Amino acid sequence: MQFVFVWEDDIKMEKHLTIEKRQSFIDIIRCGMDIDVHTGDFVIDDYDEFIQLSIRQSLQSIVYRGLKKNGAPSELLHRFDKTRLKDTRLYVLQNDSLNRISNALAENNIQHIPLKGAVIRQLYPEPEIRTCLDIDLLVHESDLDKAIKIIENKTDFKVRKRNYHDISMVNSNVHLELHFNIKENIETIDKLLDRVWDYAVPDDSYRYNLNPEFLIFHVVAHMSYHMIHAGLGIRPFLDLWLLRNKTTYDEETVRLFCDECNILVFYEKCCELVDSWMLNTPIPESLMNLEECVFNGGVFGNKENSDAVRQRKYRGISYYFHRVFMSRKLLELEYPELKSKPHYLPFFQIRRWMRLLSSQKRKQVSNEIKSINSMNRETVDSFDRLLSSLGL
Repeated sequence: MQFVFVWEDDIKMEKHLTIEKRQSFIDIIRCGMDIDVHTGDFVIDDYDEFIQLSIRQSLQSIVYRGLKKNGAPSELLHRFDKTRLKDTRLYVLQNDSLNRISNALAENNIQHIPLKGAVIRQLYPEPEIRTCLDIDLLVHESDLDKAIKIIENKTDFKVRKRNYHDISMVNSNVHLELHFNIKENIETIDKLLDRVWDYAVPDDSYRYNLNPEFLIFHVVAHMSYHMIHAGLGIRPFLDLWLLRNKTTYDEETVRLFCDECNILVFYEKCCELVDSWMLNTPIPESLMNLEECVFNGGVFGNKENSDAVRQRKYRGISYYFHRVFMSRKLLELEYPELKSKPHYLPFFQIRRWMRLLSSQKRKQVSNEIKSINSMNRETVDSFDRLLSSLGL
């Protein structure tokens, strides 16, 4: 491999990478994933661009492995040293925290399921190269309060805030999302995600794992949620590829799950794209727009797509009405206790208004309104067409 570098620090990354640059980046990823030994000779004429892309996609450690395999010079590899040490340190801390929390829950007869990155990272060549912002753990909703007390008493984690499907807990180094459901607030998908415990297999008496078919379905369902709301980056596709190629599962069952939830076309398109990447075959013309969308965002999309989604949903004064008067269904997601106390609806609506009065929230809403009003209609239509092509 031949390297040609530009050393200026103020280079801005192109919004739309050429097909050749996207191919070069995937070549490096394949090496970093131990799929290829080396990529062959090609020129990187702007290494800063590749570094910025790896940061935006949270793939720095994988890109480092790929570049190192291809004999990249030490002055380039040193740019990744801090990130690699940080990734390794965080992995050790997260893994230790997960084991301590799991042991504490098991000792107190609390069934629980590790989710997402904590499970999938074990399929990577080195688990620490699959970065995770937090630990995701599922417990029965009936065990939630007990689980929180156990975790707080047996570990150094403390509750930070409650969301509609999880409790955020933190210590000085690690963030834990303690879920009591894995629903995505999409009716067609949630009907199956709500039955998650039917597809859990005990690892020991109280720690469970999702069976491989449901684990793949859960990843695809989560990908579809992010795709609809802001787009996707490269890493979820790598997760999907590893699950399909490094585990034993029944493909027909996965397809039935996806078909039941109206995401079968999306699953097929995602598989087709990542297979083209990993097998080094030409990208079908029908998937070019999806690939471009994936490269233009971060791990879970970008702000432009998010703004396009808002403009699709709320036009004219409807956005303002939505901001002021949240539907009861959505309000229940934000304040779960409303389900058992429906007569408190006005109180929770006012409570939400008070939160919106904070300077931070006012600024956020103001920025959203400006983004929606300035959004180019062609951008919205283009994102519409992409989602339609994916069956979403």
